[in-house]
Amino acid sequence: MRKHCRVLVTGAGSGVGQGIHKALRLSRLPLTIVSADIAPLNAALYRGDEAILVPRVEAAGSLEIITEILVREKIDVVMIGSEFDLLFLAEHRALIERRTGALVIAAPIETVRIADDKWLTAEFLRTNGLPYAEARLSSGIEDAVKVANEWGYPVVLKTRRGTSSRHVHIVRDRAMLEECYASTPLPMLQRVIDIPTAELNTEYTCSVFKSLDGRLLGPFAARRTVRGGTSWHVEVARFGELDELMLAIGSAMDFIGSLNVQLMLTEVGPVPFEINARFSGTTAVRAHFGFNEPEMALRNYFYREDIPDPVIRSGVALRYHEEVFVDDVRADELQPGVHKGYVNQWF
Repeated sequence: MRKHCRVLVTGAGSGVGQGIHKALRLSRLPLTIVSADIAPLNAALYRGDEAILVPRVEAAGSLEIITEILVREKIDVVMIGSEFDLLFLAEHRALIERRTGALVIAAPIETVRIADDKWLTAEFLRTNGLPYAEARLSSGIEDAVKVANEWGYPVVLKTRRGTSSRHVHIVRDRAMLEECYASTPLPMLQRVIDIPTAELNTEYTCSVFKSLDGRLLGPFAARRTVRGGTSWHVEVARFGELDELMLAIGSAMDFIGSLNVQLMLTEVGPVPFEINARFSGTTAVRAHFGFNEPEMALRNYFYREDIPDPVIRSGVALRYHEEVFVDDVRADELQPGVHKGYVNQWF
């Protein structure tokens, strides 16, 4: 019989955090889900089994406070739902595990740094002989203009760090480049692989899972459209032409648990443009279709069970907005862990 496991999910209010919650709810493992976030106005804090506020990781003394919380709440496993938490928890993973006894599901810090930086991601792919979109760093706007003129418009201007398509621009001429460059932090230029559209076309979100013994499970692959940086329409099917690349990336990169890769399928084959060494925004979609990464992480890394090859079903996921209602309370009175919310069954 498996022991009961208390799982703390950071960034509970984020899309990734909510996806982890949903995937864990699909599991039949004996769990208590402790929702954690930095502010009370986050929906998942009122839908978990328990809830707690935690400090921002960049705040003074946050490491000591977080370790105290993990000990006090008797947390067995930490799952990371916020990209802002990932670098911090990966960097301090060994210390946190030693002080608290909690297992932190985070890749090695070197891998997180590569995945957190789109320039380093492109360089990782290039140096490992894998397909990549050519990228350049520029010393300033004039240098950026030279690169764009060399490649020809359109070009992609993006920040080296960031998620959800923030500070990502398809630049079509010099005037647009000059306008966007000034407001893009840590800018880099990248060749256009393909232009995203509102139709299910050439953009994919994929995943592999690495077990304790280094075995790769998957890959899971889905074609998607993106709205506001989030997968909106998702088609899950057998896209066998992506398997070789996904397994090659998974073999080349040092990580634990889930590795998410976003790519375009072009005339010359699949070309990845982003890697996330963590759970991602489509975690719940993958779990529904049979590739439940939070459950696999618990079964393999916490319970030390062997994981059979997942049976991945096909289908379509259509995203929509939902509300969590907390009745008879003012916003400034909301207390995670005290108030509970509910979801109406609209359909």
